[in-house]
Amino acid sequence: MNIELAAAAVAFAVALPLTPLLRLPTKVGRKGELMPRVGGFSILAGFVIAIGVLALFSSDASRVLNDDRREFLTLVACGAVVGAVGARDDFRDLDWRIKLTIHFLAALGIYLAGYRVGEMTLPGGGAVALGWTDPVVSILWVMGVTNAINLIDGRDGVAAGVAALVSGTMAYIAFDLGHDLIAMLFAALAGASLGFVPWNLPRAKRFLGDSGAYFLGFMIAGLSISGFVDTTGRVPLYIPLLALGLPVLDTGVAFLRRFLDGRHPFKADFDHFHDRLERNAGFGPLKVTLTCYAITALFCAGAVAAHWWYKSAGSAIVGLAVGVFAVGLVLVLGYGASFWHSTRVTAWRGAFARNRA
Repeated sequence: MNIELAAAAVAFAVALPLTPLLRLPTKVGRKGELMPRVGGFSILAGFVIAIGVLALFSSDASRVLNDDRREFLTLVACGAVVGAVGARDDFRDLDWRIKLTIHFLAALGIYLAGYRVGEMTLPGGGAVALGWTDPVVSILWVMGVTNAINLIDGRDGVAAGVAALVSGTMAYIAFDLGHDLIAMLFAALAGASLGFVPWNLPRAKRFLGDSGAYFLGFMIAGLSISGFVDTTGRVPLYIPLLALGLPVLDTGVAFLRRFLDGRHPFKADFDHFHDRLERNAGFGPLKVTLTCYAITALFCAGAVAAHWWYKSAGSAIVGLAVGVFAVGLVLVLGYGASFWHSTRVTAWRGAFARNRA
């Protein structure tokens, strides 16, 4: 675990002082002022520099990196492209179709480099061979997680802190599974995210921007389907899925409620989990951020528990418990009532009542 801790420490040491140096204002902030929204540059720099430093000064890190150099460079290159597209959007809004097209091409790029699901292990030890659906599942996973991290970046500190918690959890699990390179990369990603967080907490002096959110989401997605293989080569995808519970659940609820209200699924709104915590629960900015951290920590604990009880009934029980928690969270935040009174459900209920009459 020494390499992983060193990767996190170096990435943190680079990102922390570099973040305040990013002074270029891009978009108008929440209070009407110009704010730097290019946090992705400091996170990318911390991540890459940490890996480079370890490769230079650690023979173990150099050996691990050399074994999968092509895959590593492909992931970083595609992640940088996704981050650059986000940076372009930070300066001037891009059409969502252009962004999704770039995300698709980047996801396809790492799929061809070997970042794929293949066969998916289920809780309890069973497996499903994806066959011809493998590229569909793998690419949709990468695109989905990339955008999920971006969607939770609606309050100061949330996305970067959640990414740090998830990456740290995945670094431990990858290490425990013997995937040294993936563990080191996840640790570097966690350290770089943590280096950015102090400048992003309420009230933020620097914003993550699409550049940072897209880069973090893309890297987490790619690493999660590369590193979590068991001895048979299958991917227990439910483990990173549990850790990513908050952004994945928020994204799923967002698309469902927009569909039920007859709205475009890719048009932004202000009804995400962090919005409801602020509006319905009356939480202040810092309390919203800390609550999101606490929820993510619970999901990450579920991922670790599922890993410990891997290939046993315990993992299925953990999955069920996390599912109950997720449903409860959705209901507590009032989305159940929102779904029930949505445009489409109201119309369906009316049609059902008329047919019965």
